[in-house]
Amino acid sequence: MDPDVVELCRRIGRVDILVGIPSFRNADTISHVVRTAAEGMVQYFPGLRAAIVNSDGGSTDDTVEVVRRTPVPPQVHKIVTPYKGLPGKGSAFKAIFEIVTLLQARICVVVDSDLRSITPEWIRLLGEPVWKNSYGFVAPYYIRHKYDGTITNNLAYPLTQALYGRRIRQPIGGDFGFTGSLALICSHMDVWDTDIAKFGIDIWMTTTAITEGFRVCQSAMGVKIHNVKDPGSDLGSMFLQVASTIFHLMGEHEVKWMGVRGSTATRIFGDVRHEEPAGMEINVENLIDHFEAGYRRYQELWEMVMEPANFLEVSFASRALRESDFSFPETLWVKVVYDFAVAYNFECRVSRRELVESMIPLYCARTADFAIRTRSMTSMEAETLVQRQAEEFEWLKPYLVEKWLRARAQAAEGSGQALPAGG
Repeated sequence: MDPDVVELCRRIGRVDILVGIPSFRNADTISHVVRTAAEGMVQYFPGLRAAIVNSDGGSTDDTVEVVRRTPVPPQVHKIVTPYKGLPGKGSAFKAIFEIVTLLQARICVVVDSDLRSITPEWIRLLGEPVWKNSYGFVAPYYIRHKYDGTITNNLAYPLTQALYGRRIRQPIGGDFGFTGSLALICSHMDVWDTDIAKFGIDIWMTTTAITEGFRVCQSAMGVKIHNVKDPGSDLGSMFLQVASTIFHLMGEHEVKWMGVRGSTATRIFGDVRHEEPAGMEINVENLIDHFEAGYRRYQELWEMVMEPANFLEVSFASRALRESDFSFPETLWVKVVYDFAVAYNFECRVSRRELVESMIPLYCARTADFAIRTRSMTSMEAETLVQRQAEEFEWLKPYLVEKWLRARAQAAEGSGQALPAGG
């Protein structure tokens, strides 16, 4: 860490609450986030020692200068620091974790720097369950447009439910509350040269909170308005990093998720207001084109990874002549995800990166199917399909367990190693 930042932390001493804001080229939105976060700490946590930390990834616009110029109340300390390590959101979080530890903060909140809908109350909603209710981790509960959050809906949310038995609607929401002790644990883990240093950070934090035994809850944040991305053109690297992190964590936490059956609801603080978010477009034709190009490119790899019946169904999907004929149902998607999870951990004959990259066209196919089916639905109506898919992940977990154990036995046999007792 920058010696000047260490010295500044030494002069500040200790704080009770800290808000961290990771950034990279967010000059147009970050001033609003900084002002609002500072206002929230002063308004809802009066009398507590407070700090704001901006952890920046070498922005080439005016992000850092905007943060420095943004006025905050005199009782709020402001720390602006570049982070070190791989470029990515996770590396920004690591710097925030280290400052949390230096300042011995008890309540920590991180918020994205592109938020347009943040209000001072968001700081209360993310921080108060830690402060007053002894929760270790607070995930956001947003109302989002039906086409926003496609990686959450198709991967992070249903897998967190099926694997770890917790229904956390936005496990990669980007805005969290947590204790200083969770920040300390996270900062000392040796993960910062992996995809966790990038977009894998959010699902890693959520999973770590669950597997380390912290009390987890959600807070109702209303509608999330941010810089949305098109699944077919902007989200490939994010999908790659999130999926790789989830699959890696499945290997790390096999003993924990293998024994989980069913799932439980996670408490939501605040009032869930069902309102229709502002509209957004999704290019279904582009998504299907991505899938069909992916089929031509990855056909042999997919056939190697998938069970024969699943590959056959994927092949049929690739031959749809019209958009109205296109289908990539949730049951197929669930089995394909489980096929890839096992291949990632046991029987990968290509690099793991190439393996997960080859999933991106399949994710496009699933997203296209969802968009076609929900075209005339409100976001609230479309949510029933998201929930049905999450239940399908849970229902088909025995498919994963059986395939995983079979692959593990074959891997042990191939290496001449005995299976662990009880395996």
